[in-house]
Amino acid sequence: MVNETTLGEKITSRLQQHKRDLAKQQQQLDSRMKDLLEEREQLASVGKVWIEKVILPRLKELEKYFDNGKVEIMNLDSNLSCACEFAHTTRFPATVRLNISLLPGNGYLTARYDLTILPVLMEYTLTVEEKFSIESDEEALAIWVEDRIVDFIDTYLRLETHPLYQKDNTVVDIVCGMRIPSISATSKVERDGRIFYFCSEHCREAFIKQNN
Repeated sequence: MVNETTLGEKITSRLQQHKRDLAKQQQQLDSRMKDLLEEREQLASVGKVWIEKVILPRLKELEKYFDNGKVEIMNLDSNLSCACEFAHTTRFPATVRLNISLLPGNGYLTARYDLTILPVLMEYTLTVEEKFSIESDEEALAIWVEDRIVDFIDTYLRLETHPLYQKDNTVVDIVCGMRIPSISATSKVERDGRIFYFCSEHCREAFIKQNN
Protein backbone atom coordinates (compact mmCIF):
# COMPACT_ATOMS: atom_id res chain seq x y z
CA MET A 1 0.00 0.00 0.00
CA VAL A 2 1.39 3.44 -1.02
CA ASN A 3 2.10 5.73 1.94
CA GLU A 4 0.22 8.91 1.11
CA THR A 5 1.34 12.32 2.43
CA THR A 6 -1.43 14.73 3.17
CA LEU A 7 -1.43 18.28 1.80
CA GLY A 8 -1.12 19.61 5.32
CA GLU A 9 2.06 17.62 5.84
CA LYS A 10 3.49 18.90 2.55
CA ILE A 11 2.77 22.50 3.53
CA THR A 12 4.25 22.00 6.97
CA SER A 13 7.38 20.47 5.44
CA ARG A 14 7.81 23.40 3.05
CA LEU A 15 7.34 25.95 5.83
CA GLN A 16 9.88 24.19 8.02
CA GLN A 17 12.37 24.02 5.15
CA HIS A 18 11.83 27.73 4.46
CA LYS A 19 12.48 28.52 8.12
CA ARG A 20 15.72 26.50 8.03
CA ASP A 21 16.76 28.30 4.82
CA LEU A 22 16.12 31.71 6.39
CA ALA A 23 18.11 30.76 9.49
CA LYS A 24 21.01 29.61 7.31
CA GLN A 25 20.90 32.84 5.25
CA GLN A 26 20.86 34.93 8.43
CA GLN A 27 23.82 32.99 9.78
CA GLN A 28 25.74 33.64 6.55
CA LEU A 29 24.77 37.31 6.65
CA ASP A 30 25.90 37.63 10.26
CA SER A 31 29.23 36.05 9.38
CA ARG A 32 29.72 38.34 6.35
CA MET A 33 28.83 41.42 8.36
CA LYS A 34 31.22 40.43 11.14
CA ASP A 35 34.03 40.03 8.59
CA LEU A 36 33.06 43.29 6.88
CA LEU A 37 33.06 45.29 10.11
CA GLU A 38 36.40 43.82 11.15
CA GLU A 39 37.80 44.69 7.73
CA ARG A 40 36.47 48.24 7.93
CA GLU A 41 38.02 48.66 11.37
CA GLN A 42 41.33 47.41 9.99
CA LEU A 43 41.06 49.75 7.00
CA ALA A 44 40.23 52.68 9.29
CA SER A 45 43.22 51.85 11.48
CA VAL A 46 45.58 51.69 8.49
CA GLY A 47 44.00 54.83 7.01
CA LYS A 48 44.59 56.79 10.19
CA VAL A 49 48.26 55.77 10.18
CA TRP A 50 48.60 56.72 6.50
CA ILE A 51 46.98 60.10 7.09
CA GLU A 52 49.32 60.88 9.99
CA LYS A 53 52.52 59.42 8.52
CA VAL A 54 52.14 60.04 4.79
CA ILE A 55 49.55 62.67 3.89
CA LEU A 56 49.64 65.17 6.76
CA PRO A 57 53.44 65.69 6.75
CA ARG A 58 53.43 66.35 3.00
CA LEU A 59 50.60 68.88 3.20
CA LYS A 60 52.46 70.51 6.10
CA GLU A 61 55.50 70.75 3.84
CA LEU A 62 53.36 72.41 1.16
CA GLU A 63 51.99 74.85 3.74
CA LYS A 64 55.50 76.14 4.51
CA TYR A 65 55.82 77.71 1.06
CA PHE A 66 52.63 79.78 1.18
CA ASP A 67 51.83 82.33 3.89
CA ASN A 68 48.11 82.00 3.16
CA GLY A 69 47.96 78.20 3.58
CA LYS A 70 46.52 76.34 6.56
CA VAL A 71 46.39 72.55 7.05
CA GLU A 72 43.64 70.74 8.93
CA ILE A 73 42.92 67.06 9.55
CA MET A 74 39.43 65.58 9.89
CA ASN A 75 38.24 62.17 11.05
CA LEU A 76 34.83 61.56 9.52
CA ASP A 77 32.52 58.55 9.76
CA SER A 78 32.91 57.73 6.07
CA ASN A 79 36.53 58.67 5.45
CA LEU A 80 39.73 60.15 6.78
CA SER A 81 40.58 63.51 5.31
CA CYS A 82 43.40 66.02 5.38
CA ALA A 83 43.12 69.41 3.70
CA CYS A 84 45.12 72.56 3.04
CA GLU A 85 43.13 75.76 2.58
CA PHE A 86 44.53 78.84 0.88
CA ALA A 87 43.03 82.24 1.61
CA HIS A 88 42.35 84.86 -1.06
CA THR A 89 45.35 87.18 -1.62
CA THR A 90 46.39 89.76 -4.19
CA ARG A 91 48.90 87.32 -5.63
CA PHE A 92 46.41 84.44 -5.64
CA PRO A 93 42.94 86.03 -5.93
CA ALA A 94 40.83 82.96 -5.15
CA THR A 95 39.81 80.81 -2.20
CA VAL A 96 41.34 77.37 -2.67
CA ARG A 97 40.95 74.05 -0.87
CA LEU A 98 43.13 71.02 -1.56
CA ASN A 99 41.74 67.89 0.09
CA ILE A 100 43.28 64.41 0.18
CA SER A 101 41.15 61.69 1.76
CA LEU A 102 41.15 57.93 2.25
CA LEU A 103 37.90 56.06 1.67
CA PRO A 104 37.50 52.39 2.67
CA GLY A 105 36.59 49.92 -0.06
CA ASN A 106 36.53 46.14 -0.44
CA GLY A 107 39.91 45.24 1.02
CA TYR A 108 41.53 48.49 -0.10
CA LEU A 109 41.66 52.21 0.57
CA THR A 110 40.89 54.73 -2.15
CA ALA A 111 43.10 57.80 -2.00
CA ARG A 112 41.16 60.76 -3.38
CA TYR A 113 42.45 64.19 -4.40
CA ASP A 114 39.83 66.95 -4.54
CA LEU A 115 40.58 70.53 -5.52
CA THR A 116 38.18 73.47 -5.21
CA ILE A 117 38.97 76.95 -6.54
CA LEU A 118 36.46 79.75 -6.05
CA PRO A 119 35.58 81.63 -8.13
CA VAL A 120 35.91 79.16 -11.00
CA LEU A 121 37.42 81.11 -13.88
CA MET A 122 39.61 78.45 -15.49
CA GLU A 123 39.64 74.72 -16.16
CA TYR A 124 41.57 72.46 -13.81
CA THR A 125 41.56 68.87 -12.55
CA LEU A 126 38.90 68.52 -9.87
CA THR A 127 39.37 64.94 -8.70
CA VAL A 128 41.92 62.12 -8.97
CA GLU A 129 41.53 58.69 -7.34
CA GLU A 130 43.85 55.71 -6.82
CA LYS A 131 43.30 52.41 -4.98
CA PHE A 132 45.82 51.05 -2.48
CA SER A 133 45.58 47.68 -0.73
CA ILE A 134 46.38 47.80 2.97
CA GLU A 135 49.36 45.56 2.26
CA SER A 136 50.76 48.18 -0.14
CA ASP A 137 54.02 49.84 0.69
CA GLU A 138 53.43 53.28 2.21
CA GLU A 139 55.99 54.53 -0.30
CA ALA A 140 53.52 53.95 -3.15
CA LEU A 141 50.99 56.21 -1.46
CA ALA A 142 53.71 58.76 -0.65
CA ILE A 143 54.74 58.96 -4.32
CA TRP A 144 51.09 59.40 -5.38
CA VAL A 145 50.50 62.17 -2.82
CA GLU A 146 53.67 64.02 -3.83
CA ASP A 147 52.70 63.83 -7.51
CA ARG A 148 49.29 65.30 -6.66
CA ILE A 149 50.87 68.12 -4.65
CA VAL A 150 53.18 69.00 -7.55
CA ASP A 151 50.17 68.98 -9.89
CA PHE A 152 48.37 71.27 -7.45
CA ILE A 153 51.28 73.73 -7.38
CA ASP A 154 51.25 73.91 -11.18
CA THR A 155 47.54 74.71 -11.06
CA TYR A 156 47.77 77.16 -8.16
CA LEU A 157 50.58 79.16 -9.75
CA ARG A 158 48.40 79.74 -12.80
CA LEU A 159 46.30 82.08 -10.66
CA GLU A 160 49.28 84.41 -10.44
CA THR A 161 49.18 85.30 -14.14
CA HIS A 162 45.74 84.19 -15.34
CA PRO A 163 44.06 87.22 -16.99
CA LEU A 164 40.62 86.52 -15.52
CA TYR A 165 41.92 86.18 -11.97
CA GLN A 166 44.31 89.10 -12.31
CA LYS A 167 41.97 91.46 -14.17
CA ASP A 168 41.71 93.79 -11.16
CA ASN A 169 45.47 93.76 -10.55
CA THR A 170 46.80 94.58 -14.03
CA VAL A 171 48.92 97.59 -14.90
CA VAL A 172 50.24 98.98 -18.19
CA ASP A 173 53.93 99.22 -18.95
CA ILE A 174 54.10 102.87 -20.07
CA VAL A 175 57.02 102.17 -22.41
CA CYS A 176 55.83 99.18 -24.45
CA GLY A 177 52.11 99.36 -23.66
CA MET A 178 51.96 95.76 -22.42
CA ARG A 179 49.32 94.98 -19.80
CA ILE A 180 50.75 92.84 -17.00
CA PRO A 181 49.75 91.78 -13.46
CA SER A 182 51.34 94.24 -11.03
CA ILE A 183 52.88 91.38 -9.07
CA SER A 184 54.56 90.12 -12.26
CA ALA A 185 56.28 93.41 -12.99
CA THR A 186 60.05 92.95 -12.96
CA SER A 187 60.57 96.44 -11.59
CA LYS A 188 58.88 99.74 -10.84
CA VAL A 189 59.80 103.41 -10.59
CA GLU A 190 58.13 106.13 -8.54
CA ARG A 191 57.92 109.60 -10.09
CA ASP A 192 55.87 112.58 -8.92
CA GLY A 193 53.80 110.42 -6.59
CA ARG A 194 53.01 107.87 -9.30
CA ILE A 195 54.30 104.31 -9.56
CA PHE A 196 55.22 103.00 -13.00
CA TYR A 197 55.49 99.24 -13.55
CA PHE A 198 57.62 97.56 -16.21
CA CYS A 199 57.55 94.18 -17.90
CA SER A 200 61.33 94.09 -18.25
CA GLU A 201 64.47 95.92 -17.22
CA HIS A 202 64.82 97.17 -20.79
CA CYS A 203 61.54 99.08 -20.50
CA ARG A 204 62.55 100.44 -17.10
CA GLU A 205 65.89 101.67 -18.44
CA ALA A 206 64.19 103.24 -21.47
CA PHE A 207 61.76 105.06 -19.17
CA ILE A 208 64.54 106.39 -16.96
CA LYS A 209 66.54 107.51 -19.99
CA GLN A 210 63.54 109.36 -21.42
CA ASN A 211 62.72 111.07 -18.14
CA ASN A 212 66.15 112.18 -17.02
